[in-house]
Amino acid sequence: MSKVYLGDVANERKETCKGSKEGFPIVGLEHLTPMDVNLTQWSEDAENTFTKMFRKGDVLFGRRRAYLKKAAVAPFDGICSGDITVIEANPDKILPELLPFIIQNDDLFEYAVGKSAGSLSPRVKWEHLKNYEFELPDMEKQKELAELLWSIDNTRQAYKKLLVKTDELVKSQFIAQIKKWKYQFSWIMMGGVSCA
Repeated sequence: MSKVYLGDVANERKETCKGSKEGFPIVGLEHLTPMDVNLTQWSEDAENTFTKMFRKGDVLFGRRRAYLKKAAVAPFDGICSGDITVIEANPDKILPELLPFIIQNDDLFEYAVGKSAGSLSPRVKWEHLKNYEFELPDMEKQKELAELLWSIDNTRQAYKKLLVKTDELVKSQFIAQIKKWKYQFSWIMMGGVSCA
């Protein structure tokens, strides 16, 4: 395992959209979920002022208010806000599937907060982010780590979906019970006797 700087293994993508934005998904800071490497929200509205391009597999890092811990891997090509730093892996030096987890970690966010400038809306620049130092194993170990981390993330996502479904089930049963009680109460109030 060797120590590297983020700028040694990744670059800031500085591509801009010069033509029509039609057909490109749009990502703003509001679409990035804190502490989640998955991008699950975006806009299809081409009417905006964004011009910064990102490519599938890039990491979208919320550079404004880094303490919110917003960074996600792009599942498609698109356009994003200027308050997002687009980071692309150098595949000769780091496995692109591992980079999102290198970026989406408390240590990097603490570093980013410490390097942010501005009082009301602090932002961190790539010039500072690229100097973040971390330990990186060889490619074979990176592959093992990436597989493990994505497996854990997939399990976490499945668990979140299960919690939502369970919540929906409990709510529907509660609503059904309330309706039953309401019916029984109105029956009693009209002088009837409940059979239940």
